[in-house]
Amino acid sequence: MAAGDVGDLAELLRLAEWSPRQLVAAVNGRLSSQGRERLRLDPTAGYSWVRRGFRPRPPVPDVAAAVLTERLGYTVSVGQLWPGRPAPTGLMLSATSGMDGLVNFDDLVRELNDLAASAVSPRCPVAEVSGTELAFAVVDQLRRVEVCDRDRAARDRVLPEQVDLISGHVAALRRLDDRHGGGALSLRYVTAELRSVVELVQYASYDAGTGRRLMTVVADLGQLLGWLCFDSGRRGAAERYLLLSLGVCRAVGAADRAANVIGMLSYVSAFAGHGREAVRLAEAAVGECVKADPFLRARLLGREATAAAADGDIGRFRRQSQEAADVLRRYEARDAPPFLYYLSTEQLRAEAGQALVVLAEQEPTARGRLLSEAVSTLSGAVEVMAAPGPAGAGAAYPRSALLHATFLVRACLMRGDLERGVAAMRTGMGLLPQVQSPRARSYLRELRPVLARRSRSQVVRDFLAEFDQASSLM
Repeated sequence: MAAGDVGDLAELLRLAEWSPRQLVAAVNGRLSSQGRERLRLDPTAGYSWVRRGFRPRPPVPDVAAAVLTERLGYTVSVGQLWPGRPAPTGLMLSATSGMDGLVNFDDLVRELNDLAASAVSPRCPVAEVSGTELAFAVVDQLRRVEVCDRDRAARDRVLPEQVDLISGHVAALRRLDDRHGGGALSLRYVTAELRSVVELVQYASYDAGTGRRLMTVVADLGQLLGWLCFDSGRRGAAERYLLLSLGVCRAVGAADRAANVIGMLSYVSAFAGHGREAVRLAEAAVGECVKADPFLRARLLGREATAAAADGDIGRFRRQSQEAADVLRRYEARDAPPFLYYLSTEQLRAEAGQALVVLAEQEPTARGRLLSEAVSTLSGAVEVMAAPGPAGAGAAYPRSALLHATFLVRACLMRGDLERGVAAMRTGMGLLPQVQSPRARSYLRELRPVLARRSRSQVVRDFLAEFDQASSLM
């Protein structure tokens, strides 16, 4: 081992005017404040860190970095304390790792901060889990989290006006994602936003009302990052972000947001092929917020319809889809909750059309009827979503229009309607300059070999060259 491998921690302790024993005492104090006394260290543990470069198991390295950061007044990373010493092997993080050990708000914030540091990497280290594990975490865990007092007299206070500004920024980021999707730049930017807000939560002072609003912002950013990760193909990170957001929502008593997050987990599970578990999650979402706002009720019914389609349950899909549309139609004149501003009859219609395609792929006997209905439903929805928005600023919702256009193409090709399928592909390709969503773009790319198998058709053959030229944008 090189001398520099063990020198950084010693130097930082010298600057902090701490001995290894004092560092361990500070770590133990932080662990106790987080309700994790079972992880307390022997008072002499720090000497092996300094003298032999021994790196303890998580979460101790992160806690040591945090207490030294506070002591020195500038950020200290785990990498500075143990350079060249990666975390112990065999500790692959999954979406549900350690969820049963999260007992207070500090635990959730720490996990969000750790996830934000790693999940932004293209080689995301978080593994997705089975539908059963996901449902277990939602239904049986993340219910005991408590919020500690944050009125720290010696710290700068967060003002309500500052939270107003942050909340407005988060709303704008959500709208940006809804229009354009979760590309790498958006993922990095929103990750940085979360870490900035988490720093306020961890180190600033605020009264109870301001604190609850600030923590709700953390929940919203966690939810948004979960969706961005799902849109970017990082399903494990998506599940973990959404589960942590759910824990924050429950900690602050935001049952409506918690129900919405569980509904999103149901959607993610449905597209992972876990139909039955997706239905279970959709049911849990409904039970999370008994007195749901009508918009939230419509949203959750729509999620249940999507889950039922993934499970191959046509009857349940039709009942829930119709009820969702009916509820929204009755109450659409009302103001929606801020996190559901986007929900409209056209959005529900598009999701229903998408679900019909999923059902058609599973039900050979009813395929023709389901595909005809899907083509009719999706054609109208895509036309509305792809129409220019106010002041000619491109499509109103280009990401959603492109995503659902790909399902329209699939339905047309399965029916043998090649001309209509090619026309829908052209609509999707025209949206590419406005869309950064890796998920929507991958759906479009996956249609290329499906079209190639039909290249005996002159319509398809002529279009393939056009598609290949446009693929440079993907």
